[in-house]
Amino acid sequence: MEPRQVLTTRICHLSLRVRNLKRSVAFYCELFGAVVAGSPTVNGSAHLSISPANPALPSFAIVLVEVLPPGIEVFGLDHFGLEVHGETEVRNLFQAAIALGANATQPRMYNGHFQTFIFDPDGYKIEVLAT
Repeated sequence: MEPRQVLTTRICHLSLRVRNLKRSVAFYCELFGAVVAGSPTVNGSAHLSISPANPALPSFAIVLVEVLPPGIEVFGLDHFGLEVHGETEVRNLFQAAIALGANATQPRMYNGHFQTFIFDPDGYKIEVLAT
């Protein structure tokens, strides 16, 4: 049997399990300019849209689902990456994350790109990079 060929155009969304929906929505809206799509919460979830600075590029959706009880560790997802325009924007997001009380790694050059890792309120790792 031959493997099926799937022609993917892009990743359309990422779904994250969170402990506190309101806190996570505020984090993504404040730090990345995400916009809540539709009603803020539907069945314990929120759909957020992040639009790139270049309108020719597609937006990216993050679905936050409130299902993690306290004490349960997040597993299965290492990180997701968001590309930004230049080193300055990486540094700006690092500073904004720190101001929000988030943990983040010091911005640095790594593997040919400038990046930082920002940790959201549930411990998900977000790589912010400029190539």
